Amino acid sequence: MGYKLVAIDCDNTLLDSKGHIPPENKETIRFLKSKGIEFIIATGRNDILVTDYVRELDINAPVIGCNGASIRNLNENKTLDLKTIPKESLKLIFQYCNENKIPFKAFSMEKGFSNDKSSIEEVIKQILAQYTKILSVSMDYEYVEDTDYLIEHEKLVKVVLVNDDPKYIKKYQEEIKGTKGIYICRSARNCLDIGAFGASKGNALKSYAKMLGVDLKDTVAFGDSENDLSMIQYAGMGVAMANGEDIIKSAADMVTLSNDECGVANALKKIFRDLF
Repeated sequence: MGYKLVAIDCDNTLLDSKGHIPPENKETIRFLKSKGIEFIIATGRNDILVTDYVRELDINAPVIGCNGASIRNLNENKTLDLKTIPKESLKLIFQYCNENKIPFKAFSMEKGFSNDKSSIEEVIKQILAQYTKILSVSMDYEYVEDTDYLIEHEKLVKVVLVNDDPKYIKKYQEEIKGTKGIYICRSARNCLDIGAFGASKGNALKSYAKMLGVDLKDTVAFGDSENDLSMIQYAGMGVAMANGEDIIKSAADMVTLSNDECGVANALKKIFRDLF
């Protein structure tokens, strides 16, 4: 079997625990790209928050952003696919948050919004607190009181609920999952991501493979968290990180080393051993 397209999750997969791309990962990806293997980065973040990493890899690779809500070539600022959350679904989500006094973060492709001022001040810290790498390309955030205005005037691709107690994240997930028009998953133990129905990393991988004329059996996908599950299941070769969740390891065809042990490079060298 000749694999032709590789999708790689960003946090805790491509990146080490400090938020850097290990040199071995970079060198291996660049080498395989020079041999004709295509790559796409898949992240739960807004895609512009991985701009630095795309530049660092120095290859022409698009980004699956917001858990599959978008596919965009950042180098050309060309959007290849976009799925926004329906307005009626947003109304129900925001109503739930307001009634239960839950802070939320909502994202369009270019900007973040929150109903909690402290969340705006802490948002980057919450997402990247463990990382030493400082991003040169970030996002603007805005405090909102009128969610109806937000719904009517912004095309939102993701809503995020954060709680340091995982039991509340599970509670939110159970209570929200019946809402029509949405896709919901955990992107970390303390982070619940809500997107449009049909927006998943797996479906985005399907779409991009089709754009390239690549059969799904000829794709490889790397991941560590629940939001990577569809991608791991759909790919011809699903690779879980050693630091990944058990549900990912169970679904994968291969478990590689951890993100701090260059697990991506290690697996790629095995999968594409004929090219090295």
